[in-house]
Amino acid sequence: MKTLVSLLALIAFQLGEVAVAVECPEIDADSSRIVVSGGSITEIIYALDAEDRIVAADRTSNYPAAALELPQIGYVRALSAEGVLSQSPTLLLGEDDSGPPEILDQLRAAGLPVAILGEQHDAAGIIHKVRCVGQLIGEQEAAEALVSERLQPAAQALTGHEDRPMGAVLLGIRDGTLIAAGGDTSGNGLLEMMSADNALASMSGWKPVSRESMIIAEPDFFVIPQRGLDAAGGVEGLLDHPTLKFTKAAQSGQVYAMDGMAMLGFGPRTLEAAAKLGADIRASQETDTPK
Repeated sequence: MKTLVSLLALIAFQLGEVAVAVECPEIDADSSRIVVSGGSITEIIYALDAEDRIVAADRTSNYPAAALELPQIGYVRALSAEGVLSQSPTLLLGEDDSGPPEILDQLRAAGLPVAILGEQHDAAGIIHKVRCVGQLIGEQEAAEALVSERLQPAAQALTGHEDRPMGAVLLGIRDGTLIAAGGDTSGNGLLEMMSADNALASMSGWKPVSRESMIIAEPDFFVIPQRGLDAAGGVEGLLDHPTLKFTKAAQSGQVYAMDGMAMLGFGPRTLEAAAKLGADIRASQETDTPK
């Protein structure tokens, strides 16, 4: 059955047909001066070669490096209405967690068109997001080229795996407590795209994890943003944490780290990150070589 499901998914991606539970906002707006709330949207606009239209972005817009030079409007969940309106924008494009809601209402009341994109944490959702951004800014042709040339090949690389290693996605350590991804998170979506199971899927959201819970979960590997790993003192410091040190993954040194937005932002790079992580983890397990 898994082989049939993988085959059907592969055919769907080749045909450009993706199943999504979110809709693209319907909005008719001038896209010549865009303010962006959400790093994945900034990444997409750059990938569509339309970055000259971005006049400001939020603090999560850190890729590509040139985006760091843009005027900032605050954090995605704590936008500044004054900061947005000071850029004389014609459109605000935001991820689903943009806010707070009262700020978005204030911007709409000021006459600024606001388009908030829904999030779906899988390959289909990423492809849909790219097409949606392309539609909203009038770059449908460039969006389809990005999908066919870059995203569909990465999505196809994620299919056809019958083995499902068990992993855990860690956000980092806060005040000595380990924070990890439950079943309804972007971290869980990353694992699903890799054809891996979430050892902490029964947990909801990003939550603190106890040593007992992690030992019972018994993941084969850990995935963590590079920033979280660095803050924990590197691989040695992370795996010496009492919540992790007695797990199988810690004993074998199975820790994988990369840029946090690439892993969890669910922009174009997340598909490629999932494909790379999945390949690296399976290769390591086949050779039984600690990373």
